[in-house]
Amino acid sequence: MSTITERLTAYLIIGQETGLDFTITAGYDVQDPYAVRLDFPVLGPDGHLLSWVFGRALLDEGLSGPAGEGDVHVWPCGPDLVMLELCAEAGSALIALPARQLRAFLFLSYAEVPPGYESGYVEMDRLLHDLMA
Repeated sequence: MSTITERLTAYLIIGQETGLDFTITAGYDVQDPYAVRLDFPVLGPDGHLLSWVFGRALLDEGLSGPAGEGDVHVWPCGPDLVMLELCAEAGSALIALPARQLRAFLFLSYAEVPPGYESGYVEMDRLLHDLMA
């Protein structure tokens, strides 16, 4: 099985005229075909990298229009940027990502598992085992 990781340039918007450049590692694992994972260069309370996992389709939808409900929202901002809003109990973050890099990452993931074929990659025996454990 295959895993794809790509580094994405990101800009954390702190205020109207303030922000911070950093790098996010985007990951896609064929064993979890519906999801993408974004790892941030920040340690969480457990001492591990702060990560967000959410639907791959959400990122794709957010390239062309507003998408998301709940904790994750994605929308285009002109032709070159995609905005990603992450909300948690501790607060929220607004991050700008280059649309071209995000499209390239999704293209690589779709080369592994085309949209609409994700269910064929779910290992039901493993999933049931994990649920019962």
